Amino acid sequence: MGTTPSSYEGFVTYLANKKVPAAKYVADIEKLVGTRDPAVVTNSGKELLAKYRFMEKSMVAKLTALHNKVPELRDALTIIEHIEKQGSDGNGDIYTYFKVSDTLYSEARIASTKTIFLWLGANTMVEYPVGEATALLKDQLKVALESIEDIKSDLEWIRTQITATEVTVARLHNYGVMKKSSAGASSS
Repeated sequence: MGTTPSSYEGFVTYLANKKVPAAKYVADIEKLVGTRDPAVVTNSGKELLAKYRFMEKSMVAKLTALHNKVPELRDALTIIEHIEKQGSDGNGDIYTYFKVSDTLYSEARIASTKTIFLWLGANTMVEYPVGEATALLKDQLKVALESIEDIKSDLEWIRTQITATEVTVARLHNYGVMKKSSAGASSS
């Protein structure tokens, strides 16, 4: 049993700058319910609340993925800048240790190079000149950090909508209980 957006009438306000409707505080629950069954209106509110919670969960997953990506980008950028510095010094080969697993490192010799292979994902690796690789990683890091801030802002907004909807659903539930008890008392 799905509800249509019109069944959220009274629960939300549609804003021009947001794709997701804003939950609003309902001052007059009796007016919101009107002649409808309070349980049906409460279920519409619960469905809206579930949608907001799904959006929150999705944003948290995106935020976690970005938080995991940032250290990897910084590490790659540090390594490439080191390779670029070694190449400009003309010292030749680079001797270093690379991480095999969390507690295991291996020694490696990297021949002086003017190109870097970057793993882009989706089974794609591309060769870049060192300068272009640095610029690409800096751009990706900048975009990731900006995305983190945007998602944090959106997450705060969604959590506000969740709180407003929870309050409305609780008040609807209480109104339904009150209406049932008054109907039961008047029929006795």
